[in-house]
Amino acid sequence: MYKQHLMQLFRFLIVISVVAGCYVAITLTLPYIYPLLLAALFAFIINPFVNFFQNILHFPRGLAAITVICSIFMLFIGMLFVIIMEIYQGTIFLAEKIPGYFQDFVHYVEIFYNTKILPIQESILSYFISLDSSQQDSIKNSLNELLNHIATTGSAILQESLLNIPSILSLLPNSITIFIFIILGTFLISNDWYSLKGQTQKLVPANINSSTKKIGAHLKKALGGFFRAQIILISLSGIIIFLGLVILEVEHALTIAALSTLVDLIPYVGTGIIFVPWIFYLFISGNYPLTIGLTILYMVVIISRQILEPKILSSNMGLHPLFALVGYFIGLQIWGLFGLLIAPAVLIFIQALYQTGAFRWLWAFIKG
Repeated sequence: MYKQHLMQLFRFLIVISVVAGCYVAITLTLPYIYPLLLAALFAFIINPFVNFFQNILHFPRGLAAITVICSIFMLFIGMLFVIIMEIYQGTIFLAEKIPGYFQDFVHYVEIFYNTKILPIQESILSYFISLDSSQQDSIKNSLNELLNHIATTGSAILQESLLNIPSILSLLPNSITIFIFIILGTFLISNDWYSLKGQTQKLVPANINSSTKKIGAHLKKALGGFFRAQIILISLSGIIIFLGLVILEVEHALTIAALSTLVDLIPYVGTGIIFVPWIFYLFISGNYPLTIGLTILYMVVIISRQILEPKILSSNMGLHPLFALVGYFIGLQIWGLFGLLIAPAVLIFIQALYQTGAFRWLWAFIKG
């Protein structure tokens, strides 16, 4: 009995060591192989379209891959052009409106200072004058230390920001190189997709290859469900924002809704990038009806997304909402904001392992 438990512990340690080793290997190699992984992912995504051009339209495989890649690239360029034109038109609109908005903003800040800040300042000064000289010196010294600390911290942040500009600019050529590498890698992998797939299957043992196919099928289904869920969520947010802005009679409601839908893809921040500064400006400028209306609209978007997101993800990915919520929280705690992007992929992978019986196989291996 003792020997049996010892062997179970030994096999358990083997499993833990393999998992830890895979995690360390992925962490160390990912900065060097991620362009190749992205190229393989893009080749996998466009493979049905390449097959359509090859099998239905009778294009050669290479020409079909080039056609699909160029079509997607042109679509991306077209979308980018539309966005730039919209930003250009919005800039012209703002250029006409901002001077008046700025004058109103300065006027309201002046009123706010005279009515709110100045009385407080006068009461503080009267209290300060009533103190004896030692107390006044102590307060002055504390204020000087605070101001010096703020100035030093601000200077350090500014200096660090300026020093980071050359390093950021130096990444541009490298980013272009990586982009070209990903495009070429996508074409080469897509062109030889079935040949590479067959060679890979020959290198992998039959039993592992069968399990890998099952996991791949579940991953494909779950990933499709995840992207479908994200499209549903941002579409619902865009519709709610558009209808709310129309009810509030806001100009350029469709453009603002489209931009809000785009930034809604950013984890954790989302539509707050647009709504929070907008609401703050309206409050300062004294437009309280629109401030209240946009605040209510923003709350409706946040609450509806928080309520619907676990449910939609669970229905499309096959995950219980509680597991999805816990997975997002753990990802946030381990990897920070970036964990909100990693968590869905980890949850999908764990779900695929569970549904294909990988955990049962591991447990059987540990029990012997």
